[in-house]
Amino acid sequence: MYQRLLGGRPFEMMIIPDARSMCEGYARGFARCVGDPIVFAHHDLEYLYDDFGDVLERSMERFDVVGVAGTDKLVSPVWTHAGIGHLFGQVTHPSPRGGFEVHVYGAHRPAIGGMLAMDGLFLAARRAVVADIGWDAETFNGFHFYDIDFTLRAALAGYRLGVVSELGFFHHSSGPPSKEYPVFAQRFAAKHGAHLRQRPMQAFQVAVQCVATLEEARQVMRPPHWSR
Repeated sequence: MYQRLLGGRPFEMMIIPDARSMCEGYARGFARCVGDPIVFAHHDLEYLYDDFGDVLERSMERFDVVGVAGTDKLVSPVWTHAGIGHLFGQVTHPSPRGGFEVHVYGAHRPAIGGMLAMDGLFLAARRAVVADIGWDAETFNGFHFYDIDFTLRAALAGYRLGVVSELGFFHHSSGPPSKEYPVFAQRFAAKHGAHLRQRPMQAFQVAVQCVATLEEARQVMRPPHWSR
């Protein structure tokens, strides 16, 4: 997929099939590669358009770290608890009832900055940012909260974080929390509790658009007014 999408742009791919954790796998991939910017992505993503290279290049001119879903406010280790008005981005998932679901956290515009934390299914970052911030494989030695930890520390260090809704992905899995999820949530709270804005948490809030085909998902994820 990336070979097709990146066309004549030079790129390298590091596939880590035996990662002991997300942080360990991403750190190992980073140590092997020489490119800039660097994309950290789950293996089961499908890009829904043909302009990945152009959108990514344009996005990296504006931001130091790019994601497709995130928040400008953290009230708990779970970034979606920030609630309406503080969630941004969108991702398409398979629907348990058949077809697909476009999860719209907040797609007010093609891209928006000022993010504090972003989901890790897709992250792109300048090489200097990754070298500076790194992946905390000691604390997050599993498959949860590696992304919120990395992006929060990058934001606190003054780097520009942005959610680019224009980067439309179909995530082939929904990624339900495992039994280890609460353990890593507690580790995140212990590490970053001072940066969580304490107030009653809101329920998970996301607009879900059910569609029958990925072509319909493409149309939903890029509303006509963006092109104007």
